[in-house]
Amino acid sequence: MGGESRDEGTLPGARPIYRSTDNGKSWTAIEGIPKSEERANITSIAIDPSDPQVMYATGHGIGVIKSADAGKTWEAASSGLGGLSTEGFTIDGKDPNTLYVWVLGNGLYRSKDAATSWQRVDDGPKKQEIRSLVSVNSPTGMGGIWLYAGLDTGVMKSPDCFCGWDKLPNEGLPEGRVYSLAVNPTNPEILYAGLRQGVFKSTDGGQSWSPVTDLVEDAIVTVDAGNPDQAYAVGTDGTLAASTDAGQHWTKMEDDDAEG
Repeated sequence: MGGESRDEGTLPGARPIYRSTDNGKSWTAIEGIPKSEERANITSIAIDPSDPQVMYATGHGIGVIKSADAGKTWEAASSGLGGLSTEGFTIDGKDPNTLYVWVLGNGLYRSKDAATSWQRVDDGPKKQEIRSLVSVNSPTGMGGIWLYAGLDTGVMKSPDCFCGWDKLPNEGLPEGRVYSLAVNPTNPEILYAGLRQGVFKSTDGGQSWSPVTDLVEDAIVTVDAGNPDQAYAVGTDGTLAASTDAGQHWTKMEDDDAEG
């Protein structure tokens, strides 16, 4: 999951970053995360699909941080941001040097130089706070992408021109905060959403959703970039679940007895 490796992964836990090198059977915390305050925490992570050594993380009291060595060392990457309390973050579906991040209470920011600098580009959907972001490579979007935003009230989307946010039907998606969004890198119509009730899946670009697992609550979900049939979800209590068949079946992973 993340990057192009099938046997490496990272997930924001509760809430340091945890890393696995054995398909999620065991996890170790990544240390040395720079932060501006003691109670700072991680809210999202992303791995450059063109170079899995490059990682980004966001958080409250963190802004944006970047690692060029798969999480061994980190540096601040918040120049130009309007604050250090960040939630939604995503890498552009077409250009890995273009990034998007939501600054709480301030708006949506974009970097076109791999987080060297940031510029404010949008107020967001009806000035709601964005909790999660994903960029989808799609010819129907302006500039070839759509940005999907997980809110406290469902999912909306916008093209890169930021000429308005489209309210999606959210059919089948329960009310409440969308903690995370993930996309199948080989099929932009397939999306996953993590909510308090578990993980939900869409096969029509976010128009409708179906529940796929309730093994985790307040779910953070991600898809393996090297194997899009492999998906992981973690809850706030540390429960980890995995699917090897594009979300059809899920297994709770416990210690070294976990099934992949």
